[in-house]
Amino acid sequence: MVVVALVALILTLAAPSFTRLFNAAAISSGVNQFLADMRFARSEAVRRGGGVVLCRSEDPESPSAACAASAGSQGWASGWIVFHDLDGNGARNGLESLLRVQAPNSGIHTIAADGTPTIFRFGATGRLLAPGSAASLHFGGPELDASLRRVVCVSPAGRARIAGDGTAACGVNG
Repeated sequence: MVVVALVALILTLAAPSFTRLFNAAAISSGVNQFLADMRFARSEAVRRGGGVVLCRSEDPESPSAACAASAGSQGWASGWIVFHDLDGNGARNGLESLLRVQAPNSGIHTIAADGTPTIFRFGATGRLLAPGSAASLHFGGPELDASLRRVVCVSPAGRARIAGDGTAACGVNG
């Protein structure tokens, strides 16, 4: 009985640490996947001579996955897609093949973007096309400690980087 009580006590003390560890791993995974997909989209645009889009999607795993029209309640946490935008309109149609799909990350409830960008369009030089302004994405919502959250900055040139924890700012040039 004493052993059971000791195990229960240890588990009670260790549970918050495991929650923090799980949250940190989920945020890190989400940030790394987003950065990898941004770099992939940018390099594919250069390789294909332009017309590659990375956009937020409400249902990225659907065969007819499309870009979301608005930020939605979860922002980019709902997932995203990368596709070759043959007609240059920034919207995926049936002829435009998916290059990558990122399903929702169950460990991240919010990925909010300043200015609510839902699409990043890359041209032949790897630079962002219109809207083409700098953006910042905040991984993790206010329910998480600021030290666990991450800010990813996207420059007008199309380069993405981690700015730091939830208190970091990107500046005017991403």
